[in-house]
Amino acid sequence: MKRKEIILFFRTNHLLKGHKPAVVYLKQNRGNIYTAGQADFVFSISKERLHFQRLAFFTKRPLPLKDFSFDRADIKSMNLREVNLVTNCLTIYTLKRNYIEIFYNTKSSDTYETEDHIASIVKILKEQGVKESKI
Repeated sequence: MKRKEIILFFRTNHLLKGHKPAVVYLKQNRGNIYTAGQADFVFSISKERLHFQRLAFFTKRPLPLKDFSFDRADIKSMNLREVNLVTNCLTIYTLKRNYIEIFYNTKSSDTYETEDHIASIVKILKEQGVKESKI
């Protein structure tokens, strides 16, 4: 299923918990925010929280029991970097010294909306006062 179809499904069924939805994938890391292996999510932002809504592996349908979110007030800094030619990573660091790496694909006709929404989310976080760290 294409990314636009996934977002359209969430919008038409009123399943989105926030605004600016983007299809991303998370990998298991030592950041203590997400530790359950690699999976696809719909990432969105609301007035006070960042939401991650889990997608099933094959069908790309929502798995609401595996959703999670955290407060925007807990975000200390972020880092946006290019992993390879078609993948970028947004890393968000919290005040509790935890982090989460949000991977998303770029440079294809199907990923334009995701790239635009991630850029909007980064802009919103900068306006909130979150620092962008350079590595």
